[in-house]
Order: sequence, then C-alpha cells, then structure tokens
Amino acid sequence: MKNREILEKKFSKKEVKRRPGREGKELFYVETFSVIKRLNEAFDGEWSFEIREKEIDLIRGYIWVLGRLTCGNVVKEQFGFKAFSPNQEQGILELGDDLKAAASDALKKCATLLGVGLYLYEGEEEVLPSRPASERQKQFIQKLLKERGKTMSSEDLAKLTFERASKLIDQLKQEEGNQKGGE
Repeated sequence: MKNREILEKKFSKKEVKRRPGREGKELFYVETFSVIKRLNEAFDGEWSFEIREKEIDLIRGYIWVLGRLTCGNVVKEQFGFKAFSPNQEQGILELGDDLKAAASDALKKCATLLGVGLYLYEGEEEVLPSRPASERQKQFIQKLLKERGKTMSSEDLAKLTFERASKLIDQLKQEEGNQKGGE
C-alpha cells in the first residue's frame, strides 16, 4: 500500500506544467523525468519500460509506439504518439527526438494507470493558481458570442480566468449544439 501512496502523491507546483489544449482549454502535465523519479521512489528503481511496437507514418507525419511498463508483477501498456514534419531547411527527416517524445508519452500514460499524476486529469481547479484567460480564449469567446448576436464588455473579458473562459467556451458550444439539434 505504501507504493500506491507514493504513486498517487501530488506533484509540487513547480513540477506541474501547463500547455494550451484544443479550443482554448488548459492541460496540466508533468515532465517525463518527474514521472521517472516517482517510479524510482515507489519501486526503488525496480521497474522497466520497453517499446513493444512502433509505426512511423511518413505520409501522414506521425509516430506511435506501444510501451510496456513493468513494476514487479504489475504490467501496464499504453500508446504514445508524436506528430512530426520534416526539417524543411535541410530536407531531411530526423526522427530520434520524435521517437523519444512518443516513448515518453507512452511511459507517462502507463504510469498514469498506476495513479501517477492521475489527479491532473480530474479537472481539479486548484492544481495551480488561477491565471488570466489567454488572448486566444478571449478571441474565441468573442467569435462565439458574435455568432449569437451577443457581446461581452472588455472589462468582463479582462476579468476572466483561464478556467472560467474554458467553461464559458464549453457552455457556448453546447448552446450552439442544442440550437442546431432543435432546428
């Protein structure tokens, strides 16, 4: 049970990173080295990770890998993904970093199945302190409102937090879907 407590322990605020997701949403994540440190702490270094399968699609521009994380008798498998584009300047394709990124993605997803960083996906608003809405979110909100013949004052837009803006976008999109469904 001690392993589970270690695995599910929250990461420090400096370890939790954020990046923009689709439609102005904010995604929280931890870097691969933080996941590795957590696995080492929980299993005293007695774990392994391997790539079981991989595919490199040069036409569509992506790599996927199937990774396997083994911790004692527990085995977890997950896919990792990385989109890529050729280096246009040199006219060559360097896949080493893209393969590493896909493998890191698979490792982190496997570790999540053990509880590592799982809380980051639960929509907790107190993962990190609130930050102001992004310009992209504000523009998207204005676009959605304009399509409905509505507006929001610049003062109200300025007061929006990133989280509240994400919820407002979801709400406006849901309203749009309800209107289309009722036609």
